[in-house]
Amino acid sequence: MKKNLSIGLSFLALVLFMSASLVNAEKFDWYFDVPVGDTNHRSFTVSKDNLFLQITIEVYVGGPINIFVLDNNTFTAWDFGNGEVVSAYLGGTNISEGSKITIEGYLGTADIIRTDYTTIEIDVNNTVTNSSVTNLGIRTYILVVDNRDGNANTLVDVSILTTVDTITVLTTLSVLVFIAFIAARRRKWKKAPF
Repeated sequence: MKKNLSIGLSFLALVLFMSASLVNAEKFDWYFDVPVGDTNHRSFTVSKDNLFLQITIEVYVGGPINIFVLDNNTFTAWDFGNGEVVSAYLGGTNISEGSKITIEGYLGTADIIRTDYTTIEIDVNNTVTNSSVTNLGIRTYILVVDNRDGNANTLVDVSILTTVDTITVLTTLSVLVFIAFIAARRRKWKKAPF
């Protein structure tokens, strides 16, 4: 029994080790110095669908600030609209000096599509054009630090972690434990016929 259990746990450890690379976690750290009445931003790219985002914001000096995450299209509309309110993926408002907060949420589906065209000449008068569509699964987002409502220059440290959410990790772990259990039991069933 102990041998089967150790084999099952070894198999589980191997599967977890191999699947760790599938969780595409990325981390971004920025330090912002935003003048009073101004904004600052940084862009970042993510490469998985339905990413879970965790932003840790620490305001050292100044504030209150607003912070939010936009995609390219929304950022362009916000920028050309002189910073008018737009729909952000997630963010926080009135974050004051001395505050350290964490904001969590989803970025949505990365659905950027690229179409490639190839043309084949059959003869002088005839050509055939083929197209192939590729879902790149990569999207650029923009983190905006807004100090227009603040009363002094602001120093802000922002850390972003993009990964899968806890429910997905726990579900994957449960499935892997079940597979390891079945593999261990299967070996036992083979050794002890009915």
